[in-house]
Amino acid sequence: MSHAKLGSASLLSVIILTSVLSGCGNSSTGGASPSASPTASASGTAADNLYAEHMDISLSWWGIGVGFEKRDEVVQKLEKDFNVTLKPVDIGWDNYKEKNQVWAAAGQLPDLITNSVLNDSPATYNDWVKQGLIHPLPDDLSAYPNVEKIAKAEDVQGIYRDGKLYAIPRMTYPNTDMWAVDRAIFVRKDWMDKLGIQDPTNFQEFSGMLKAFAEKDPDGNGKKDTTGIVMNTLGYFKAVFMPTFPQFDNSSWLQEDGKWIPFYASKRMDEVVKEARQLYKDGGLDPDFAVEKAGEANQKFYQNKAGALAFNVDSVGGATGVKAEWEKNNPGQKFFDHVKLLHLWPAADGTLYRHTTISFWSETMINADVDDKKLNRILSIYDWLLSPEGKELFDYGIEGKDYAKDASGQITITRPKDGDSFIDLKKEYPSLDIVSQLAAWRNASSIEDTPANRAVKGDDVVQLVQDELNWQMTHAKAIPTAFDIATMSTPAKDKLSAINADDDFIKVILSKQDPVDMWHDIVKGYYANKGLQSAIDEVNALKGQKG
Repeated sequence: MSHAKLGSASLLSVIILTSVLSGCGNSSTGGASPSASPTASASGTAADNLYAEHMDISLSWWGIGVGFEKRDEVVQKLEKDFNVTLKPVDIGWDNYKEKNQVWAAAGQLPDLITNSVLNDSPATYNDWVKQGLIHPLPDDLSAYPNVEKIAKAEDVQGIYRDGKLYAIPRMTYPNTDMWAVDRAIFVRKDWMDKLGIQDPTNFQEFSGMLKAFAEKDPDGNGKKDTTGIVMNTLGYFKAVFMPTFPQFDNSSWLQEDGKWIPFYASKRMDEVVKEARQLYKDGGLDPDFAVEKAGEANQKFYQNKAGALAFNVDSVGGATGVKAEWEKNNPGQKFFDHVKLLHLWPAADGTLYRHTTISFWSETMINADVDDKKLNRILSIYDWLLSPEGKELFDYGIEGKDYAKDASGQITITRPKDGDSFIDLKKEYPSLDIVSQLAAWRNASSIEDTPANRAVKGDDVVQLVQDELNWQMTHAKAIPTAFDIATMSTPAKDKLSAINADDDFIKVILSKQDPVDMWHDIVKGYYANKGLQSAIDEVNALKGQKG
């Protein structure tokens, strides 16, 4: 998505949003490094004079308006400890890219900008750097050691521009191995047993199973009202094709015929589009998948209308997780008596692959208008968010209210229970889902075997996640992935963000044309109109320079 001059309709949006966001920006004193601050430890209160000057900090996040509506004790603690008032600026999953572009054009970006330009639109990142819209981080981050650790991560080095880092990447996991449990196929094992179906050992058996779920009345109600597989989002569904073409699952580049190319330009896409069309044509794929919003189709699985769900392993837990939702729709029945995780089959080379990708998705960028004092405060807050003290609050809640800790550091959970499990902290503190993820997604914390997770999710859920992680690490191999190309920036490659291969993939699935011919025509369009050949040439030239 390039930073282009907006038309009259967009200009109206700029005017409206400017009035909403007036006061978000602040005058800048230049790009000098801020003075060093104490390492954030949540003890830096105004009373300690560490943060004596009160500051307002505007902050965008998905759904922050609802999450901050009550300004619960988590928000209050953060604001008190750092002597700030956090001003929420709402964005949605369906409009955050457009809103950020409009705000950038209007000069009204919030102080803290939530976006995903590093992964999804590097051209926008480069444009914003060139236009001076976002603030570089200080060269010396030693005063913020937890932020510094991210800045020094291997796969972050590719997003420096002229030796400076203009974003704080939002790390998903501390290493790329832990992505192994970010893909899962939940399947109705009771339906499989009823229909006499064994675990599939290849795609055709898998397709046949899903077709049987749609056609053979597995719920026994005498109606043809079931389907095969539904998906939380398309990204999870793409894992189905990992054995066919591993790099399709994580949308990475690969080497083919001596050249590095993006996955969608590979000859291996031919088999993927044929298989996807077969699933849809045979009724094994949810017929409404293309029009359903994220998470909407899950209800079909919970309500016994689908035999499989593409999601991630950890989604099984929590008050609104797969297990809880399924049991709510099936009172008196135990989820694990009816549902299991389905492992995929080896690829043609005999290798069983597991999901992996770059260690971060999305980022925080800081408005270039932020002065050095505010930059110091922001980095101090982020350093605390990434600290062990921050993790303790996110895992256990408010000390003295939700948990107690003795002199040895032993933690005892004291918050009330909801049935057999302790209440979910995110219900108690609506802001926690936001605050805990401002600096990092914390996916690693959610899959740890900890008292906090066992208290909220239950022993069976935690054990499932642990068992699956161990199984994947023991039996499967990470998809070969060129992480350096993922963060590589060249003029033509940056513009490839204009290609929406997922949307084109959906069009091929829904069409009645020959899927291979249709995909070839789409890719020809990428070469002719989207600069694909130039991007391939530039990437290969850089790879050649690096040896």
